[in-house]
Amino acid sequence: MDGASAMEKMPVPSFKVGRIIGRKGIKIRELQDQSGAKIDITDEVNGDETMVRISGSSDQVADAQFLISQLLQDSEGFGNRERGPPQQRQFGEPILTFQIPEDKCGMVIGSRGSKVREIQQETGANVDVGRRDTAVNGQITISLSGDKDACMAAENVIKNLIA
Repeated sequence: MDGASAMEKMPVPSFKVGRIIGRKGIKIRELQDQSGAKIDITDEVNGDETMVRISGSSDQVADAQFLISQLLQDSEGFGNRERGPPQQRQFGEPILTFQIPEDKCGMVIGSRGSKVREIQQETGANVDVGRRDTAVNGQITISLSGDKDACMAAENVIKNLIA
Protein backbone atom coordinates (compact mmCIF):
# COMPACT_ATOMS: atom_id res chain seq x y z
CA MET A 1 0.00 0.00 0.00
CA ASP A 2 1.41 3.41 -0.98
CA GLY A 3 1.23 6.48 1.23
CA ALA A 4 0.19 6.73 4.84
CA SER A 5 -1.98 3.91 6.09
CA ALA A 6 -5.34 4.97 7.49
CA MET A 7 -8.25 3.24 9.22
CA GLU A 8 -11.60 4.82 9.97
CA LYS A 9 -14.80 3.49 11.47
CA MET A 10 -17.99 4.80 9.95
CA PRO A 11 -21.36 4.40 11.71
CA VAL A 12 -24.08 3.16 9.36
CA PRO A 13 -27.77 2.61 10.21
CA SER A 14 -27.98 -1.14 10.86
CA PHE A 15 -30.99 -1.56 8.58
CA LYS A 16 -28.91 -0.22 5.65
CA VAL A 17 -25.88 -2.51 6.06
CA GLY A 18 -27.33 -4.93 3.51
CA ARG A 19 -27.21 -2.18 0.89
CA ILE A 20 -23.47 -1.84 1.40
CA ILE A 21 -22.93 -5.59 1.17
CA GLY A 22 -25.25 -6.16 -1.78
CA ARG A 23 -26.51 -9.44 -3.10
CA LYS A 24 -23.81 -12.11 -2.63
CA GLY A 25 -21.34 -9.37 -1.61
CA ILE A 26 -21.26 -7.78 -5.05
CA LYS A 27 -21.77 -4.19 -3.87
CA ILE A 28 -19.07 -4.25 -1.17
CA ARG A 29 -16.58 -5.69 -3.67
CA GLU A 30 -17.55 -2.97 -6.15
CA LEU A 31 -17.05 -0.27 -3.48
CA GLN A 32 -13.65 -1.75 -2.61
CA ASP A 33 -12.62 -1.89 -6.27
CA GLN A 34 -13.72 1.71 -6.90
CA SER A 35 -12.05 3.17 -3.80
CA GLY A 36 -9.08 0.84 -3.39
CA ALA A 37 -9.89 0.62 0.32
CA LYS A 38 -10.74 -2.49 2.33
CA ILE A 39 -14.27 -2.33 3.76
CA ASP A 40 -15.35 -4.56 6.65
CA ILE A 41 -18.73 -4.71 8.35
CA THR A 42 -17.88 -5.13 12.04
CA ASP A 43 -19.87 -6.80 14.81
CA GLU A 44 -19.81 -3.49 16.69
CA VAL A 45 -23.36 -2.24 17.12
CA ASN A 46 -24.12 1.01 18.91
CA GLY A 47 -27.87 1.47 19.25
CA ASP A 48 -29.30 1.37 15.74
CA GLU A 49 -25.92 1.76 14.05
CA THR A 50 -23.33 -0.77 12.91
CA MET A 51 -19.68 0.24 12.57
CA VAL A 52 -18.06 -0.18 9.17
CA ARG A 53 -14.23 -0.36 9.21
CA ILE A 54 -12.51 1.22 6.21
CA SER A 55 -8.76 0.86 5.75
CA GLY A 56 -6.23 1.85 3.11
CA SER A 57 -4.43 5.06 2.21
CA SER A 58 -6.00 8.33 3.43
CA ASP A 59 -7.34 9.01 -0.07
CA GLN A 60 -8.76 5.48 -0.43
CA VAL A 61 -10.50 5.73 2.95
CA ALA A 62 -11.98 9.14 2.05
CA ASP A 63 -13.13 7.80 -1.34
CA ALA A 64 -14.78 4.77 0.30
CA GLN A 65 -16.55 6.95 2.89
CA PHE A 66 -17.86 9.18 0.11
CA LEU A 67 -19.06 6.21 -1.98
CA ILE A 68 -20.81 4.64 1.03
CA SER A 69 -22.47 7.95 1.93
CA GLN A 70 -23.68 8.36 -1.66
CA LEU A 71 -24.99 4.77 -1.73
CA LEU A 72 -26.94 5.26 1.48
CA GLN A 73 -28.44 8.55 0.28
CA ASP A 74 -29.27 7.20 -3.18
CA SER A 75 -30.95 4.12 -1.72
CA GLU A 76 -33.63 5.89 0.36
CA GLY A 77 -36.31 4.28 -1.80
CA PHE A 78 -34.28 1.12 -2.46
CA GLY A 79 -36.40 -1.97 -2.94
CA ASN A 80 -39.65 0.00 -2.96
CA ARG A 81 -39.77 1.20 -6.53
CA GLU A 82 -42.85 0.09 -8.44
CA ARG A 83 -44.54 -1.31 -5.33
CA GLY A 84 -47.98 -0.14 -4.35
CA PRO A 85 -49.81 2.90 -5.61
CA PRO A 86 -47.77 6.08 -6.28
CA GLN A 87 -48.59 7.66 -2.91
CA GLN A 88 -46.95 4.66 -1.19
CA ARG A 89 -43.63 4.82 -3.04
CA GLN A 90 -42.00 7.59 -1.00
CA PHE A 91 -40.53 6.30 2.25
CA GLY A 92 -38.00 7.79 4.61
CA GLU A 93 -36.34 6.55 7.77
CA PRO A 94 -38.10 3.70 9.55
CA ILE A 95 -40.76 4.71 12.04
CA LEU A 96 -40.85 1.29 13.68
CA THR A 97 -38.22 -1.42 13.99
CA PHE A 98 -38.55 -4.70 15.82
CA GLN A 99 -36.96 -8.14 15.88
CA ILE A 100 -38.38 -11.48 14.81
CA PRO A 101 -36.81 -14.94 15.05
CA GLU A 102 -34.64 -15.70 12.02
CA ASP A 103 -36.56 -18.89 11.29
CA LYS A 104 -39.82 -16.90 10.91
CA CYS A 105 -38.60 -14.41 8.28
CA GLY A 106 -39.69 -16.69 5.42
CA MET A 107 -43.27 -16.47 6.69
CA VAL A 108 -43.09 -12.66 6.50
CA ILE A 109 -41.39 -12.55 3.10
CA GLY A 110 -43.48 -15.24 1.42
CA SER A 111 -42.80 -16.87 -1.92
CA ARG A 112 -40.72 -14.41 -3.97
CA GLY A 113 -41.75 -11.58 -1.64
CA SER A 114 -45.47 -12.10 -2.12
CA LYS A 115 -46.35 -11.85 1.58
CA VAL A 116 -44.33 -8.62 2.06
CA ARG A 117 -46.10 -7.09 -0.95
CA GLU A 118 -49.46 -8.20 0.44
CA ILE A 119 -48.69 -6.63 3.85
CA GLN A 120 -47.51 -3.43 2.16
CA GLN A 121 -50.66 -3.19 0.02
CA GLU A 122 -52.95 -4.06 2.92
CA THR A 123 -51.45 -1.56 5.39
CA GLY A 124 -49.80 1.10 3.22
CA ALA A 125 -46.53 0.76 5.15
CA ASN A 126 -43.17 -0.12 3.63
CA VAL A 127 -41.80 -3.37 5.08
CA ASP A 128 -38.06 -4.04 5.01
CA VAL A 129 -37.05 -7.50 6.25
CA GLY A 130 -33.38 -7.65 7.26
CA ARG A 131 -31.19 -10.16 5.48
CA ARG A 132 -30.41 -13.45 7.20
CA ASP A 133 -26.68 -12.75 7.01
CA THR A 134 -27.26 -9.67 9.22
CA ALA A 135 -29.05 -11.64 11.95
CA VAL A 136 -27.94 -10.93 15.50
CA ASN A 137 -28.45 -13.69 18.08
CA GLY A 138 -30.90 -15.45 15.76
CA GLN A 139 -33.03 -12.30 15.37
CA ILE A 140 -33.80 -10.43 12.15
CA THR A 141 -34.69 -6.73 12.17
CA ILE A 142 -37.94 -5.66 10.53
CA SER A 143 -38.04 -1.95 9.60
CA LEU A 144 -41.35 -0.28 8.85
CA SER A 145 -41.68 3.15 7.26
CA GLY A 146 -44.47 5.34 5.99
CA ASP A 147 -47.48 6.67 7.86
CA LYS A 148 -47.31 5.92 11.61
CA ASP A 149 -50.75 4.24 11.69
CA ALA A 150 -49.81 2.15 8.65
CA CYS A 151 -46.59 1.06 10.36
CA MET A 152 -48.45 0.06 13.50
CA ALA A 153 -50.95 -1.90 11.41
CA ALA A 154 -48.12 -3.67 9.56
CA GLU A 155 -46.41 -4.52 12.87
CA ASN A 156 -49.67 -6.12 14.14
CA VAL A 157 -50.10 -8.10 10.90
CA ILE A 158 -46.51 -9.40 11.09
CA LYS A 159 -46.66 -10.27 14.79
CA ASN A 160 -49.96 -12.12 14.28
CA LEU A 161 -48.50 -13.91 11.26
CA ILE A 162 -45.53 -15.32 13.18
CA ALA A 163 -47.40 -15.99 16.44
